[in-house]
Amino acid sequence: MSQNSVTLLAPAKINLTLDILGKRQDGYHELRSIMQSVSVYDRLTVTETSCGGFSMICGTEGVPCDGRNLVIKAAKAFCEKFGIGGGFEFLLEKSIPSMAGMAGGSSDCAAALIALNRLTGTNASLEGLLEIGKGLGADVPFCLAGGSRICEGIGEILTPLPDMPKCHIVIVKPSVSISTPLAFSKYDSISSPQASDFDGMCEAFGCGDINGIAKRMFNALEYASACPEIDRAKDELLSYGATASMMTGSGSAVFGIFDGKAKAKECFIELKDRYSFCEICQPISHGCIFEDNE
Repeated sequence: MSQNSVTLLAPAKINLTLDILGKRQDGYHELRSIMQSVSVYDRLTVTETSCGGFSMICGTEGVPCDGRNLVIKAAKAFCEKFGIGGGFEFLLEKSIPSMAGMAGGSSDCAAALIALNRLTGTNASLEGLLEIGKGLGADVPFCLAGGSRICEGIGEILTPLPDMPKCHIVIVKPSVSISTPLAFSKYDSISSPQASDFDGMCEAFGCGDINGIAKRMFNALEYASACPEIDRAKDELLSYGATASMMTGSGSAVFGIFDGKAKAKECFIELKDRYSFCEICQPISHGCIFEDNE
């Protein structure tokens, strides 16, 4: 690999809690979530080119390779911020499914910022990259930091947690799509909405109690959506031994936490032919990493 090209692995995330605290004056909802990076990765290679501007290649159907993609938006924002003329090509290899609530696009965006920071020798701090990232998407700040974190506001306020205890996670994606605006609207219409045991979840993280974490999982958007396909996926994961199961983010991916590798592997084998996406993974303590540092 030449010095004017770098490759990063961009991990997916799951939400272990997601609470809606209210609606802001700007129309956004105030959120509080515990997010966790997991070992499912997209791969982004960024190469300097002699011709200015930005170009992108991605072989995954439905993924735009123009200014609609967060990778290109990140490149434009970074170069504008630091007065760089441009001239970069992006090769994106997708493993994280789209419209899943797993922050695939946001993680790719974070990887682009980190790659450009190294290639251009800008050496911006994480705080500097976070300042750019928060203007690009609610999950981008978390994807820049990674690991186990409390995310508040509209995603820009991050508080680190102890690493999630080792476990195995099986993730499946039902074919159904969840309308995020509709889920928020349904939640807003509930007179006495539920909420997570947030303090108990933080305590479970502090104690390294994976069962305590599993039993306190909560997603307000899943709760408001009441989607049969999501419920069916959860029931399947539980039937194969998951300690707990829940939709992540705005969906439609659903994950189950397993306390043993054998049960997780059995579940994966049974479900991999029933879903377009099915993966077995583990919690990780980092965000995007350079491939040579894996």
